[in-house]
Amino acid sequence: MRFIYSILREINEKSLPTAKDYGYKQREFENLIFTLEKEGYVERVLRIDTFFSLKPARLTQKGHELLESLRYFDESYPGKKGLINWLKVEKEESSYAEDIEDY
Repeated sequence: MRFIYSILREINEKSLPTAKDYGYKQREFENLIFTLEKEGYVERVLRIDTFFSLKPARLTQKGHELLESLRYFDESYPGKKGLINWLKVEKEESSYAEDIEDY
């Protein structure tokens, strides 16, 4: 959920998040954005052949509602420079939860 919160927050603030900000390959990042668009959280993602841009992108009402419901992440949100480490916390927590479920 941290990734989703971060993407929605950055798009809402017109900060134009990039794959590099999150430590993703460009194609992986684009696929994640397209999933958010397909699920109805984001609209107006620009795609022309191989060109991709979030400049015209904006949140839908559904996206605003989800962003609002995830506001508890505000307290720990690091900004773009610390995103990769901030996202690792969630990966570690989910890995730990999976380990617990195995018992």
